[in-house]
Amino acid sequence: MNSADRFILINMENLTIYTYPVDGIIFKEGDVGDLMYILVEGAVELRKEVQGAEIVLKTIDQKNDFFGEMALIDGKPRSATAVAVKPTKLIPVDNEAFERLVLTNGKFAWKIIGILSDRIRETNKQIEELLNTSPKERINFAIADYALKLNVKIHDGRYKVPVEDLKNWLNNRCGVSLDEIDNHLFRLLKSESIAYGSSKDKGNTELIISTSFIHQYNRRR
Repeated sequence: MNSADRFILINMENLTIYTYPVDGIIFKEGDVGDLMYILVEGAVELRKEVQGAEIVLKTIDQKNDFFGEMALIDGKPRSATAVAVKPTKLIPVDNEAFERLVLTNGKFAWKIIGILSDRIRETNKQIEELLNTSPKERINFAIADYALKLNVKIHDGRYKVPVEDLKNWLNNRCGVSLDEIDNHLFRLLKSESIAYGSSKDKGNTELIISTSFIHQYNRRR
């Protein structure tokens, strides 16, 4: 049982559950915050504006994961916007309950430190990419990221990804419009770096990503 589970059990009688529909805003970047949230069900995206483009910093979709803790730690305005991307239920945790969790549970405190470190590193990487790479490069890196994340291969080792899911992934993470994404995918198709799947009954619903493309833009090496 993790720390969030214990918190829920200990405080069951006094818990308040917040519910949000799809696209419901939990808080906005710049808001003053006095709560963090534990996910009961659903999914939440943390989004940030960088040079006029909105990027998804993280998706919270694991039960009992939490977010919004930075406002309790440093008292500063929210650094990102939190939006429900599925029907979502959350448990709000105020300063008093958060402090009790940190002071009485060493594992929870270390988990907070680890999460903060990971999130800061990932956020810095995404912002650096937006500032220092072209839209074309960002799309190529993100295509490789998504293909490796799904890790679905065909017989010759190339990677297979669903077209619409890939486009949504690119739109959320690259700070480029769907029109730009369509144009760039068209150029990659012409250069044969990617190709449509060969299954005629599925139409052009899948893309095949060449191993040379993955090797060139793989940031996990």
